[in-house]
Order: sequence, then structure tokens, then C-alpha cells
Amino acid sequence: MEFEPQKWRNRAWARFTRATRGRASDDPVVSRLEKRWYLETVAIEDMRRLLDWCRSKGLTVEFVTEQLGVYVMGDDHIRISSRLSPRKQVAVLLHECGHHLCGASDSHGRFLAGYPETRPHMKRSMKHRISCLEEEIEAWHRGWKIATKLNLSVTRDYFDEVRVDCLRSYVKWAAKPNEV
Repeated sequence: MEFEPQKWRNRAWARFTRATRGRASDDPVVSRLEKRWYLETVAIEDMRRLLDWCRSKGLTVEFVTEQLGVYVMGDDHIRISSRLSPRKQVAVLLHECGHHLCGASDSHGRFLAGYPETRPHMKRSMKHRISCLEEEIEAWHRGWKIATKLNLSVTRDYFDEVRVDCLRSYVKWAAKPNEV
């Protein structure tokens, strides 16, 4: 699926009008929904600017229906879920771009134990799990640096909310010594 800003703005407006249908304009719910619509609209512009940055780095971004987000190292390809809100898509894409920067600058092999291509036995080790967790945290850190560099509207509070939610599962996984 391609990123088409006007189509995405139309979808955001359609969600807003469906959710507010039959409600009085002074209803507090309408005010909350109006704020959400505004934030989605701003996030769509952020997405446009972030996709321009991705193109400048040789990254291909595809919107898919299955996973939250994934960076395919070597292919310089990112997949982002089209089912997420535009705001969450921006946060997740920033994180996946952070993975690209981790790989691009990992001349010392800092994250090599995290995603071993040639050493499958590593996947059972604590070293592997900690390396994966470390890279996940670093990718979020670098994603935030991209957001500030591009002067995107995503707030630190919202970004951290998504970051913590996503990292929670990695922390639980890393803490289980016998899980593959």
C-alpha cells in the first residue's frame, strides 16, 4: 500500500464524522475526538516528511496489514502496519528508521549477537536476548533523534508511551532464560 496523504486525511475525517454523528457540538466527547482528528492530520504531514527522509537514505517503506513494524536489514526495507493510527505509525516508523541507523553505524559489531544470521545456536543464549533488547532500546533512541532533527510534531510523551508499550514484550522475553 502506498502513502497517499489526501486519502489518509479523508479517512481521518471519515472516522471523526462517524464518531461524532448525532452528538451535540458542546459534548465533551466531540472535543476529545476533534483533538484526536487534529493530531492524526498533523501526523499525516509528519509521515510525509519522514517518508521523504527515508527515501533520502535509500529506504523503502511499505504499509501492510500484518505486523506492527519491521526493518529488513540488507534490503533497506521497512514494513509498517496500515492498521495503526497515523500517530502510532509515525512513532513506529521512527523506531524502524532507528534500526536502520543502528545497522548503518555498527562497524564494531555491537549488535551482531542480537540477530545472528550464521549462528543459530546464539538464539538460545542470554547474550542474544540482551543484545536484541539493547538494539531495540537504541533504535527507539535514534528514532527520537530523527524526530527532533526533522522537527516532527510527535511529542516526547506520546513517543515514550509507544516506546514503553513496545519494549515491554522484549523485556519480558529477555528475562525468560529458557525461551527461544
